[in-house]
Amino acid sequence: MFIENYTVNSMIDQILKKFPHASLSGSDVNLFSGIEEEYNALKYGAGIRLAFGRSVVKLTGKDTLDFLHRVSTNDVKDLKPFYKHPTLFLNEKGRFIDRTVLLNLDSHFILIGENDSGRLNNWLTKYIIMEEIQTADLSKQNVIFDLIGPQSESYLTLILGDEIKSLNGENILNPSVDGFNFFLFSMHEPGGLKYYRILISSDQAPNFFDYLLENKSVFDVAPVGSSAYDIFRVESGIPAYPNEINDQFNPHENSLIGEVNFKKGCYIGQEVIARLDTYDKVSRVMTGFVFDQPFENPLPASIFDVSGEEIGLVTSVVGSIQIGKKIGLGFLKKKFIGSDNEIYLKAGSQKINLSVSGIPFKK
Repeated sequence: MFIENYTVNSMIDQILKKFPHASLSGSDVNLFSGIEEEYNALKYGAGIRLAFGRSVVKLTGKDTLDFLHRVSTNDVKDLKPFYKHPTLFLNEKGRFIDRTVLLNLDSHFILIGENDSGRLNNWLTKYIIMEEIQTADLSKQNVIFDLIGPQSESYLTLILGDEIKSLNGENILNPSVDGFNFFLFSMHEPGGLKYYRILISSDQAPNFFDYLLENKSVFDVAPVGSSAYDIFRVESGIPAYPNEINDQFNPHENSLIGEVNFKKGCYIGQEVIARLDTYDKVSRVMTGFVFDQPFENPLPASIFDVSGEEIGLVTSVVGSIQIGKKIGLGFLKKKFIGSDNEIYLKAGSQKINLSVSGIPFKK
């Protein structure tokens, strides 16, 4: 049996040996070397983003696809072996349980979610009643590597050869490279970002991390911590758990409505989502913000108009390298999008003015 913390601790030990100035927060790496170097890998090279403890749920049994089709937002009933599909899990109010990608690995299925608390597996188990389905939470037995940046495909060609060319955006590869066996597929964000995701067993992950860094050849490959990734994520307009993906928001609001199939019929939360769409009742949407001065404030932070009415929330804030200012993501009432109305938030006794920006941000 794999010991739960072995791989996390092993990888942290290896990280500290290779990157003695790394900054850690529990098992999360905030910084490997320097924010600009890591940010540049994401923007211009190939950044490797590690994810420990991300929801990974294994499902087996003949009723699995029918069940997932009934309870999640997308049409997955005919998902072919070694193909994947994004799908959302919502509560009865149409708000998020988790954002996932479903993998059909032939002998079983894997759901990879954003939430790291085991909530997804617990939620699924609650709704499995008479179906022939078994679930297992494999979050501790797997590590996710996301490869992000314009050099990622060429770098993976170095590692995999021409096999990478067989990825079509929807299928899954299961390569074996120098003793490492893993699953590889591409991911796509609403703003147009494409990147690559690797799912590998925890016992292989520490040595695989070394392997990726030792075989980068001429490519600008670098591991990326949460500090640089958050800057890149916010600039790119990507919603993330727990900031923009949680039980306060629905997929109409945070730009994930493309992962809902309106033709498939019922799923949990369907009535709310359909009613919002049919009657144009979506009152707030995710947008970008640029702040007129630096500030420190707990998040989420309320946004107000000149009358003092609360009109939105700021959910993520970073110091943008691209813009050169503090920027953020959040939610604003639709009638204030594109208006010239003054809006602000309060940071202690300070009044911080902010302007609305489209996402992804542009310099």
